[in-house]
Amino acid sequence: MHPILFYLGDSAVHSYGVMGALGFLAVCWVSLTRGTLEGVDREKTADILFWTSLAGLLGSRVLFILVNPSFFSGPADWINLRTGGLVFYGAFLAGIPAASFLMWRHQLSFFQMWDIFATAMPLGHAISRFGCFLAGCCYGRPTDLPWGITFTDDRAVAPLGTRLHPTQLYELSALLTIFAIVNLTHAKRRFQGQSMLLYLGLYAVARTGIEFFRADPTRGWFMESVLGRLLSTSQALSLLVGAAALVVFLGVARAKSRAAK
Repeated sequence: MHPILFYLGDSAVHSYGVMGALGFLAVCWVSLTRGTLEGVDREKTADILFWTSLAGLLGSRVLFILVNPSFFSGPADWINLRTGGLVFYGAFLAGIPAASFLMWRHQLSFFQMWDIFATAMPLGHAISRFGCFLAGCCYGRPTDLPWGITFTDDRAVAPLGTRLHPTQLYELSALLTIFAIVNLTHAKRRFQGQSMLLYLGLYAVARTGIEFFRADPTRGWFMESVLGRLLSTSQALSLLVGAAALVVFLGVARAKSRAAK
């Protein structure tokens, strides 16, 4: 598609980075707006967003490096994010402890804050996936379906001249749907933490399915020596996260029902 949006002198401005920045700004805007409506101090919310984003960026890159060590010729390549190379679950695993520590430090409700962020994160994630589409990373398997896409820019990560499943747009669509569902149900949630559990559960289901249509070799494989190429790294993590979200949701919902009797 358009891996490079434009040039500033001799410096290329990459679409992946621009979309990632716009996604972060979207998360900040929604989180700050939602937090203000719920009486949370804006400065505290902004502080959590800033430091958690840095932790998430580091975690997403580290997980990508661990899953794809052969992708890099040396340590100097580790910081090159111009064409992708981030794993959502890495950001998730690093972001949770960072944000939780900051919530504790600011004496904020863990579950209220996670619900606030859950109303924003799917939108930011969707925008960043559009960056994947423009860069050609996270590409799909070859297909004859009429909505398949063909990459022609030789700077794209995806194979050129072959019609592929637009897996980036599949995930973008799923995330926008999740964004709508989480926000429509947020005010009517039965307990604090429900919005985040809903987001994680729905995303885990969507990601598990979309992974079957992915073809990029940088996804990594879970226990490849034992299971072969049965599950990608993200599919394995999605199954774990989805199962955990379902167990916690049902457990809390049951406890609330018993307490109401």
